[in-house]
Amino acid sequence: MATPAVLSVEKFSISMPNATVSTPALSLGQDIDNCVPFMTISVTTDTNEAQMVDVKKNTGTNKFDFTAAAAGTRNLEVTIVEFDPAEVTIEEASFTLGSGLTANVTIGSIVEASTFPIIYAHAAGDTATEFRDILMRATFTSTTNLQILKQAHSVNLVGHAYILEALNGQWSVETGASIPFAFTSNQATKNSAITVDADRTGVWSYWDISEQQDDARDAIWDTVITNDTNLDLTRGNGSTPFAGGDIESFVVEFAADVAVVQQGEFNYVTAATKTAAISAPGTLDNAMVVGTNTLGWVEGSQVFQREDIQGRMTFNSATEVLGTRTGAGVGNYRQNFQVIEWLIAAGGGAAAQPIIIHIG
Repeated sequence: MATPAVLSVEKFSISMPNATVSTPALSLGQDIDNCVPFMTISVTTDTNEAQMVDVKKNTGTNKFDFTAAAAGTRNLEVTIVEFDPAEVTIEEASFTLGSGLTANVTIGSIVEASTFPIIYAHAAGDTATEFRDILMRATFTSTTNLQILKQAHSVNLVGHAYILEALNGQWSVETGASIPFAFTSNQATKNSAITVDADRTGVWSYWDISEQQDDARDAIWDTVITNDTNLDLTRGNGSTPFAGGDIESFVVEFAADVAVVQQGEFNYVTAATKTAAISAPGTLDNAMVVGTNTLGWVEGSQVFQREDIQGRMTFNSATEVLGTRTGAGVGNYRQNFQVIEWLIAAGGGAAAQPIIIHIG
């Protein structure tokens, strides 16, 4: 069996009414260079810029800094996971995705079958009027290049990618690389055969879109591992014609000593909050709840605002998770989640209780 890979887990609830905010200094003795931030967001403003938040480490303060472009309050649920550098390498790489529609990000040499990215960005201005301006697809095009793409340009997207590579079998990427899906304007579902243990497997998806009608039904996809052999992707049934594009899904199967995973869904319908039952993690403080991507999907004929289609996620208790979006009153909005319990390596730091930060 693989050696456990995680040393500590620390959680923060952060209110972000302004363009920048930071976590407090990490409190568990972490080396920030070995840490990765995982985040879910809710927003109060119907703009593309408001829902985009970049995250970067600040080694001078031992904090993570968050940046957004637009006014409006964002609420963040952030989990900082510290990995053992003997088992996992973490690289933070910055990028700007501009009018060329492609950013080629040079990274240290990786083994692609053992590596996946977590990507954040913010819009460097307030002119991102369409989904096609902000939705980003990401894939490794070589062992030293992460490629990030969008389909249209109205504003630069400035961001950071966290490259996680397992050195000794702590996880493997299904098929040895991201799974690509090309979707045409009349397709609302995609799926792929996989071979994994679903109870130990997470998924992160990134996609671009040609959508020009400002219609969330066409633009946003959700991803879920339905069982050990199937990966499903779904979007709503919106304007005609639908928009086309491409998706890259990183299906990551963790070793038995590294993580336990549960998949579920918040079906908000028209509500602002939704709960879902889960099995109690062995150690709740070491568990996090995150989306399979930053947005969910919508069904029905309603037109959705930005605050309707992004929910932050947290634990109500050891057996219940809570999804919260700011918008409500239209339906049906759904968002898949994954509860990942990190199994702490011997000698690792204890997980901290969540810290709530209110700024402004």
